[in-house]
Amino acid sequence: MLCVVEFEGSEAGDEVVLPGGNTHARIVRIGETVRRPTSEWSPSVHQLLLHLEAVGFDGAPRFLGVDGEGREVLTFVPGAVVHPDHSVLIETDDALRRVGAWLRRYHDAATAFDFVGGHRWCDWGADPSGSDEVLCHNDLAPWNLVAGPRGWVVIDWDLAAPGRRSWDLAYALQTLVPLWPDRGRSAETVARRVGVLCAGYGMPWLAPACLDVAVERCTTMYELIRRRGAIGEPHFAQLLADGHDVIWDAGARHAAAKVAEWKGLLAGH
Repeated sequence: MLCVVEFEGSEAGDEVVLPGGNTHARIVRIGETVRRPTSEWSPSVHQLLLHLEAVGFDGAPRFLGVDGEGREVLTFVPGAVVHPDHSVLIETDDALRRVGAWLRRYHDAATAFDFVGGHRWCDWGADPSGSDEVLCHNDLAPWNLVAGPRGWVVIDWDLAAPGRRSWDLAYALQTLVPLWPDRGRSAETVARRVGVLCAGYGMPWLAPACLDVAVERCTTMYELIRRRGAIGEPHFAQLLADGHDVIWDAGARHAAAKVAEWKGLLAGH
């Protein structure tokens, strides 16, 4: 059951507006808490965060309740967010390996949580295969990755939904290796970083399959933005207006053209 909590300093004058990504409504910090608008899938996300706290997983913010304005209240995570100003934090192999280890720890921590029955999850980044292998975060990317005193912490759990391990890993590869075109990385460097992240996850043999899924994921995002943006769905209409369909299409085309080369280099390691 969700609790309603009242915190001192909830007046607008005490609020510090935080960056909210591409489509979020107003997100604010008040003291050591963050207040965010809720959605129809928020109750499931809140139960997940409570479960993670209960099993001792320290790589996510804590859910504290819902305030008098109906906003979810989360612990503020101190540290440096990788995007846009701290990309150097993810440049080393060790940093990337620790991201892979974070994702594996999260997937393992979520296994005891009944995420299939009785839950509603967001479908914005969900795996279209219908798999319930793991409960994916679905947005493990530089803009949600915080380097803090305890190591990596990942914020923004709104897109959590069931899916394949490779679906979550592929998104991390796409955004953190990264697999985007025109990033100035050699194919050898890309392949090495793909291998490092998957090795950090503890399943290096998944790397080739994850590259195929990265193409799938980019294509899925392109099609979702085009299809749902065209009918005016607020989230996707904004992404379409901002040209994110073009970004995902370019990502899909680039990965599809390079995946055979990257796999060949992976096999040589």
